[in-house]
Amino acid sequence: MSSNNAVELKGGLYTFMSLRLRTQDLDAIDAALADKVNQAPAFFKDTPVVVDLGELDAASDTLDGEALLACIRRHRLHPVAASLSERSSPLAARVSLPLIDGGARRRDAPARVAEGGTAEAAEKDAQEAGETRASPVSSSVEAANDALATSREVEYVIKAPLLIDRPVRSGQQLYARDTDLIVMGQVGAGAEVIADNNIHIYGPLRGRALCGVSGNTATRIFCQSLEAELVSVAGNYRMLETIPEALRGRPAQIWLDHDRLSIEPL
Repeated sequence: MSSNNAVELKGGLYTFMSLRLRTQDLDAIDAALADKVNQAPAFFKDTPVVVDLGELDAASDTLDGEALLACIRRHRLHPVAASLSERSSPLAARVSLPLIDGGARRRDAPARVAEGGTAEAAEKDAQEAGETRASPVSSSVEAANDALATSREVEYVIKAPLLIDRPVRSGQQLYARDTDLIVMGQVGAGAEVIADNNIHIYGPLRGRALCGVSGNTATRIFCQSLEAELVSVAGNYRMLETIPEALRGRPAQIWLDHDRLSIEPL
């Protein structure tokens, strides 16, 4: 075989669990991991994770990076990368993992004058956008023109849902990026369906369903028969063992209610 064909290097899209740390206390981390993993040992066994350090003090010098990674690996989790917004921080240097950007997306809201708004409101919008005036008094037309001159257009692109018209079998994984996922059949045990937005299953859901994987907490999972191994909304998950018996095998919806996963019959 030619050396040119021995390997292929290209981009890929993979879904990893995120291990978000809210403390640098290794004893507390160890105890919390033991509690989580003991809920579903088979599910977490040998699972790759991204270590999210975003909530820790980037300037702190108390975290022992090697001890942290050893603690995580003791629970059969495998750290593959660290998420941190400041790559040059001392905290990043102490964790010997590849770094990925964990910075929040910035959103610039355009200055605007609402229909029926006043000149004072337009003046305030324009000032917040960084504009200065020679005179503090302007007519409503002048204020509107000034505010619109400093605005930015925001383009919204709505993607069609990913429609799957066949069953999803064990071992298969589907990911609907930036859109909804619709499955017109069952999701078998051992299968995994993932979406940035909502998930609709028009059949039994026996595998794993994870919606809002990019952080959208307003997403939901809908299914005709709830028998899932795991359901997750924006990283908040429930295992089959923790789903009430009264809800199993029934049409259901799953969503986040004040950061708590809620499940109700349809």
